[in-house]
Amino acid sequence: MRIIAGKYKNTPLQTLEGKDVTRPTRAIVREAMFSSITIYSDTAFLDLFAGSGAIGIEALSRGAEKVVFNDLNPEAVKIIRANLNKVKENRTVYNLDYRSCLKKEENGGYDYIFCDPPYNFIGYEDIFFDIKRYNNLNQEGIIILEVNKNTILQDTYLDYQKYKEKHYGVNKLLYYRRNS
Repeated sequence: MRIIAGKYKNTPLQTLEGKDVTRPTRAIVREAMFSSITIYSDTAFLDLFAGSGAIGIEALSRGAEKVVFNDLNPEAVKIIRANLNKVKENRTVYNLDYRSCLKKEENGGYDYIFCDPPYNFIGYEDIFFDIKRYNNLNQEGIIILEVNKNTILQDTYLDYQKYKEKHYGVNKLLYYRRNS
């Protein structure tokens, strides 16, 4: 796996071995996602189920100012730190369950929160509830979920409305923002 664009373009990243451990986001999906959002120099980005950290490092490579990584798996956290060392970035990396991370990042003012939980994950409504509860997302912020193509999610969770859905083979990306 390599960084697609930006200052770290073509940098190879380590990933965890085995499909049951993590599921790295394919390059085509990463490229499509970053083509559909805008990263500014003051962008704040939270990679909530970070795996190898590829999504967050891609955000850094494209110029995001604040990027925070989280993964529950201690081996994934080691890989994230190794990948950050490779690009010489010192960033916050948590080894927490997603709820504890969101609580720790209360009032984080994130522009984007990327969530790529395990395929058997069932707590999607809880993600939205906790993001609202802990005020993690700024008013114009976007929640991006990467899920299996067969995962059915609601169009609305609390005051977050799905505004885009894109399919890429066995994956799909869902984009949510606050209702106006």
